[in-house]
Amino acid sequence: MKPFLSSSLVALCLSVMLWAKPVTTTAITADGGATPASSGGASPATTAGQCRPGKTAPEHLGWRWRPGTTVKVYYLKDNFDEAESKALSLAVVNWNEALREIDADVAFIVAGERAGVVNDHASVTVMRGVPRVKERVGETRFYSLSNDTIRLTVTINPVVTDVKALTSLMTHELGHSLGLGDCYRCRRGTTAMTAFKSKNKGNDVYAPSACDKIAVASGYAGATDTQEARAGRKLSQENAR
Repeated sequence: MKPFLSSSLVALCLSVMLWAKPVTTTAITADGGATPASSGGASPATTAGQCRPGKTAPEHLGWRWRPGTTVKVYYLKDNFDEAESKALSLAVVNWNEALREIDADVAFIVAGERAGVVNDHASVTVMRGVPRVKERVGETRFYSLSNDTIRLTVTINPVVTDVKALTSLMTHELGHSLGLGDCYRCRRGTTAMTAFKSKNKGNDVYAPSACDKIAVASGYAGATDTQEARAGRKLSQENAR
């Protein structure tokens, strides 16, 4: 069965652009440890109705990992030091926690370092490099090959060295692979898909927000809203505790 991507080569530059508007930040830290972190900014009792695309939530697009997929995340050898790798892996842990909450039946695993870009199906290779648009700090590219192999590369600009910024950026880029689009006009703190504040400072979201979870659930629900509604109810109940 083919994944939810076209069968031809796809190269989509879905990246975080710089945006320097003043905002109220949420004090969230990511010290490099692989433990779930709060997303920041979301309402204590967020429901699907409060997540407005383009305002507080990203839109879900037509491509994402097929349910039942285990996605292996690799880091290009010698591109990241230990603290940076842990910061990137924190985003993986946080997305896995979110995916379990909404029963998306997709999981990421950190598979270690590789000497070159991985061509395996359901893989993400994370590397340092300058995105095609140089002022951007990150870029995700999708490849769909004729043998039904789907793989991604995530390019992280060398200017991003702060560990919290790396967690924020990785959370954003993994969101693209789950069908979330950029939302540069969204209120800061409501979604991981907003823009960076500066070249080496994130967007104040270090784990998927409640609206990110609902948007992903909506994308996977397809023609029905059962999964989306269940995710919204579950998140509201948990946040109200």
